[in-house]
Amino acid sequence: MSKNARDRRRASLGALLAAPYVTAAATLTASPAMRRLALLTTVNALGNGLFATISVLFYTQHLGFSVGFVSAVLLAATVLAIGGDLVSGRVADASGPKPVLLAGLALSAVATALLLVVRGEVSFVLVLCLISLGQGLCMSSNTTLIRRVAHKNPALARASLRSLLTLGISAGALLAGLVLAGGSAAAFRIAILGDAVTFVIAARLLLRITAPPAPKGATGRPRPVLPDRRFAMFSLANGVIGIYLHVLSFALPLWVVLHHPQLIWVVGLLVATNALLTATFQVPASAGITSIQTAGRRLVIGAVCLAVSYLVFLSGWSSSPAVLGLVLCAFLVVHTAGEVLYNAGTMELLFRLAPAQQQGQYGAFYGISNGLMSSAAPAVLGAAIALDGGWGWWVLAAATILLALLIRAVSHGAEAADVAESPARP
Repeated sequence: MSKNARDRRRASLGALLAAPYVTAAATLTASPAMRRLALLTTVNALGNGLFATISVLFYTQHLGFSVGFVSAVLLAATVLAIGGDLVSGRVADASGPKPVLLAGLALSAVATALLLVVRGEVSFVLVLCLISLGQGLCMSSNTTLIRRVAHKNPALARASLRSLLTLGISAGALLAGLVLAGGSAAAFRIAILGDAVTFVIAARLLLRITAPPAPKGATGRPRPVLPDRRFAMFSLANGVIGIYLHVLSFALPLWVVLHHPQLIWVVGLLVATNALLTATFQVPASAGITSIQTAGRRLVIGAVCLAVSYLVFLSGWSSSPAVLGLVLCAFLVVHTAGEVLYNAGTMELLFRLAPAQQQGQYGAFYGISNGLMSSAAPAVLGAAIALDGGWGWWVLAAATILLALLIRAVSHGAEAADVAESPARP
């Protein structure tokens, strides 16, 4: 092969690999509104990553509350966030997502800053409830805004924004590492104030975003989601499969401590690598999804990868550090592949199965389903680790594949409606 031919082949291969990222960049820069939404997402993710990493230690070490009390308040606050998500979805459909998201950002900024003046249990509970309510208002209104602003390809836009979100959270966690290394109350308070400032910046960016008007029919009273059995089955089945989101943060460290405590240092490295790989490959994983059928196939492939990754936890079958290291690396690759492929399929279905004029309410129902199952994830994964014989992992793996096939089956019936609706999408 001649040198020119080799150069052309390398160039074409490079162009092929770069194509998804070029498309994603074009999507995020297609309009001033998308550019500002991308910047808003990054800024908000930076603050969220910082806050999520230091918040529990701030509550317990610097505010002096017990772990049990903090856990109970966080549980109650999560329920409030789910309620706020449901309300925000209905209001975003009826009056537009921008005012709801702006209210959520403003409330989050004020409530986060109020943490600096908490002096007792009552004020702590009130402030955490306000923070959770602000988060709830942001959830579905953000999804609806993406649908409105992204126009023709909201799923690719959301995948691209998700990559920015992951990178922003990782950067925020790195900043939190500096706070944790210092450990002083002043460092924690500056970080809390910094998080509040990110909400203010995000709100200012949102004010400069011009959202398209609501689709025809969105201003009326939204119909309940539950009678839409197709979407309800999709959301509930996805909520169960979504247990995989807690495998790296909960099941992996617990399994390593029980079976291979000498390798506990690997856990942090695996979690960080997963975040980097997810941010890198979410966009290519979402490329080429042009229909509900394509989304269903990709979703099932992702679910199979997730199910295979669960089988690593069947037992502590080897004592060789080298073998275990290779197995954990293989686990990370397979699990991450499953995560990005499954996410690509579900993001597309979330937009395609929900009517354009009810994206907020449907997104809220989707979020509630995921939130409820997330609360059960520690119990489910803990039982899988504790049960003898590893059959709990076999059950979880089988359920993941079967539920993914169920999602694919129930969603295919919507193909005709989806095609008919597509020209009218915002």
